[in-house]
Amino acid sequence: MAELKNNQHQQFDYAQPEQPIQTPDSFEVFVSPADRLKKISRIEKIVAVGLLAMLISMAIVMVNTRNEISKTQNDITNTQTEIDQKERTATQLQQEKNELSRSDRLKEVAEKDGLSINDENLRKVK
Repeated sequence: MAELKNNQHQQFDYAQPEQPIQTPDSFEVFVSPADRLKKISRIEKIVAVGLLAMLISMAIVMVNTRNEISKTQNDITNTQTEIDQKERTATQLQQEKNELSRSDRLKEVAEKDGLSINDENLRKVK
């Protein structure tokens, strides 16, 4: 039994499930876009138009938002420039005030007008 004779070879046929080949009897060919649109329902058309309108409106809103952001940044830059300019002016005026309120200058002005200054009566004004 361990050895089989050459003429006792058996061929095994495995059962393969047969799948019927389906061929369509006819193909539906769309001739024109009007025929295609007839196949699309009214609700689908409304949804498509709504999505398109929403897409366009979103694009417009994005452009307007970017424009507003740009305007706001320009306003901020202008305001910052004005603040810097006013700070420089304030610093210059502070230096000028300090120069004008020196005791040497006060003595010069007083002597020019014929007045005398008593050093004990002078105070530093801040």
